[in-house]
Amino acid sequence: MNRNPDATATGSCLASAALALVLALAGFWPAPARADNECNIDGSNPIAFGTVGAGGATTTGSVRFYCQNDGPAVRTFRACLYMNPQVLPGVDPRRMIQWWPLDTLDYDLYADPAMTQLIGSTTSGHAVYSITMTTTSVGRTYSSMPVYARIPPQSVTAGNYISQISTQMRSTSNSGSAAPTVAQCATAPITGTNYTEVSATFANTCYISTATDMDFGSVVNLGASRDQTSTISVRCPTGSSYRIALNFGVNTTGGAVRRMAGPGGNFLDYQLYRNSGRSQVWGNTSGSDVSGTGNNTIQNYTVYGRVPAQPVGAAGAYADTITVTLTY
Repeated sequence: MNRNPDATATGSCLASAALALVLALAGFWPAPARADNECNIDGSNPIAFGTVGAGGATTTGSVRFYCQNDGPAVRTFRACLYMNPQVLPGVDPRRMIQWWPLDTLDYDLYADPAMTQLIGSTTSGHAVYSITMTTTSVGRTYSSMPVYARIPPQSVTAGNYISQISTQMRSTSNSGSAAPTVAQCATAPITGTNYTEVSATFANTCYISTATDMDFGSVVNLGASRDQTSTISVRCPTGSSYRIALNFGVNTTGGAVRRMAGPGGNFLDYQLYRNSGRSQVWGNTSGSDVSGTGNNTIQNYTVYGRVPAQPVGAAGAYADTITVTLTY
């Protein structure tokens, strides 16, 4: 329904002025109703994982609360905590969101340091997270409920993730030192509501999964070239740019020719290539290395090797070691 903004503003001002006049003439007004002997949320500490990688992470937070004893006698309270996801639904797992590029990061919240009891929402049906407090005099007694958080191992798009939670508390109490049951607390009214933020930065963490050996086998002579392949496997977050470089080994001369060392100080020339036609040398400079973009899965690259025909100085085993460098 469309409204006239000026008319709305004017009406609001008139209502406010009339209310002030009534209060001044009457001299009193009934105080708002307040439930006696209840617990309420005093605030919460943000649950901040900081920078995390594919291996997961843990951290802790807490929800602060107080219980109000309105009589001089001993009273025991039970407070029950619920953490309701706001933007993305679900518990076990919960999810943080990155808006651009859009992706989600799984996590969960627990009531115990061993992380076996999930903290549920008011509708998730999980075991209730509760705490008891005995007070001996009139007034408020403050405490807090720890929250243990975990991100399981996973790989997502690098960036900043956030989750917004509506934290709610139910509470009930008994006179004396005997606490109400969890079942009684779970059916009590909501006595407190607050906001908790969960955040994490997923690092641009790439890693080399495998780099297989290249074995040219056994030969009697090198009257003809010998070809072989090996595989380099990497994993990077979605959208992450990376480059894979190969150095020229430990026996190179001048950084252009690769050589395997053998008996008696003899060497065999060989080369590594980016293409099956073995025309593009795979090196360690921009333009001679291999580039890619991560997609949160293992990505495989074939290394094409060739030992060209050449004289052999001595029989025996020849070998070299290549360093694979992943830059992202």
